[in-house]
Amino acid sequence: MHRKGFTVVELMVGLIIMSLILTAIWHVYSASRKNAKEILENHVINDELDKTLIRITNDIREANSIASYPPVLTESQIEELTTTESDPIDESENKLQLIKLNYDFSRKPDEIPDDEVNYSTNDITYYVVPCEDVPGKWNLRRFMVYINEKKYVEEKKDYEVLHAIDECIFYKKEDPDAIRQGNTYIKIKIGHTESDKYTNECVISVKERGAMPE
Repeated sequence: MHRKGFTVVELMVGLIIMSLILTAIWHVYSASRKNAKEILENHVINDELDKTLIRITNDIREANSIASYPPVLTESQIEELTTTESDPIDESENKLQLIKLNYDFSRKPDEIPDDEVNYSTNDITYYVVPCEDVPGKWNLRRFMVYINEKKYVEEKKDYEVLHAIDECIFYKKEDPDAIRQGNTYIKIKIGHTESDKYTNECVISVKERGAMPE
């Protein structure tokens, strides 16, 4: 009695079928992994943008005054706006400068010397600089000067809040009939650093609530 086995041809066919099945499984796995990676990267982009906009919004709403920057523009001027480099110190316009006062209510007015005040000051400026490691992109930075009750500069902080963004513009609208006349507008666009598959563009408008002391 002879035992029936597989011929060479049958083994080859089986191996080919098995390899095709494994290849198909690998392609499905790779595609799923790639899609999952892209979804995760998109979530990171959205999360970074949301955190930045929330921080800027809180700064504006807590501010006692918005300085002369950003500029007040007409609709036609706004349409022509592009991201430009700015500096927290010089006269560059594409930045957001605001003043936040921190009052010390424990000090009585009649006990405060003439050369002092009952509040400290945070002079905050958001500004834009070119991204050195990703050509064509921009970095958004936050520069803060802390001035104490004696009107002396006590501390300076300058750090990055958003890296490798496509666009960042600050402006105000010059329109007496606008619903949000006087609000500060911030436009930010951010996407993948290596491709244009996904971008998130957001424009918000925020109005300061405080006022400077008389």
